[in-house]
Amino acid sequence: MEFHPSRDTLLAEVHARPSTPIEAPMLVTRIAALSGQEGVAADRRHIADLCTRMGKTRPADDSVWCAIDGGDWQLRWERHGEFSSWTFFAKPNWVAGESATDRVPKAWLDSLPGPVLVLTTLIIDRVEEEQAIDAARSEAIGSRVMGGAATVLTDLRADAAGMTRFLLTMHRDDPVLTGRIALILLEIESYRLMALLAFPVAQQTAAKLFDIEAEARELTEKIATHLGVDDDRDLLARLVALSGRMEAMGASTSFRFGAARAYFDIVQTRIGWLGEEPLPGRQTIREFMDRRLVPAIRTCVSVADREAGMIARIARAGQMLSTRVELVTQKINADLLNSMNRRASMQLGLQRTVEGLSVAAVSYYVVSLLLIPVKALGDHRAGLRTDLITIALVPIVVLLVWLSLRRIGKRIDDDDH
Repeated sequence: MEFHPSRDTLLAEVHARPSTPIEAPMLVTRIAALSGQEGVAADRRHIADLCTRMGKTRPADDSVWCAIDGGDWQLRWERHGEFSSWTFFAKPNWVAGESATDRVPKAWLDSLPGPVLVLTTLIIDRVEEEQAIDAARSEAIGSRVMGGAATVLTDLRADAAGMTRFLLTMHRDDPVLTGRIALILLEIESYRLMALLAFPVAQQTAAKLFDIEAEARELTEKIATHLGVDDDRDLLARLVALSGRMEAMGASTSFRFGAARAYFDIVQTRIGWLGEEPLPGRQTIREFMDRRLVPAIRTCVSVADREAGMIARIARAGQMLSTRVELVTQKINADLLNSMNRRASMQLGLQRTVEGLSVAAVSYYVVSLLLIPVKALGDHRAGLRTDLITIALVPIVVLLVWLSLRRIGKRIDDDDH
């Protein structure tokens, strides 16, 4: 069989980013840094630098993930579309504010490529649900997940170190299940913040849209009043400039708004995988997201729709105005052609008048030239009536001249056709 060149890549994609089995108790800290779509090379250099420090094998030049065992801590690096996730695992010392990055080389950790967007820690333990609920803050949200296999509690607030924290209490001794739940929670937190990146963009874009909408409304109102071709052309030029501004704005925000929708869909899907069951007196994660995340995403969607609608409206207005300018221009051209036709008709009439005079003039000169030999012949031969010859020559010469001029005119018309 001849396999498709992308077959192995597609098969590997299905198994990409698997969950890591976790033995409780465990600290899991994730850092997501926005190195950008062009930052994969910098991320690979950074993970290769850590491998060199730890005496580990460097990842391949085209790798998108790497796992390192640091002894009392582990790291899993994964490259995503526009960011890299650095997930650390370590056994807890049960010290307040600790995380899985406490034992990682600080100089290396502080030089991660790109600004950090996600910084969160999962505290995974095996205690009774009542103990976990009592230890959580009163404003914490949470739920039972995976059919009661675990309890999740979090307040989604950053502490003094800028880190959000989840308390994952396992009620079953199942490392694979623990790893799955941990991965789902990390993805919810990561993609929640990635989706919210579009919110400040939407706020800034909405302010710009307000001014553009006002200008577009003014221009479209002027379209209803036809002041003349020159005014219409100036109006069309302003519409074209406004359309250019809108297209530039749409090009600068389309990726972020599209990414926000995709990230939000992932968050919704991951929450569904948890299979939440409510805890008494506490919001579930889905309820919290519905109240806090959904309105922000709807704002982004609304602004994106306003952008698309404004681009379409300006395009329609420009098309309408362009059509009117074209119609007026065609009318002006038609009037000009009619005027040219009238002038051509006048010229043709004048030309025919001149043609009649030309026949008379040419005939006169031809007859005058012919009279010279006729008179000379009459002087040498007596009885020759030169006056009768002159009378006979006039109509013949006039007819011949007229036929000649007509033939020349016909030949010119044939050449024109």
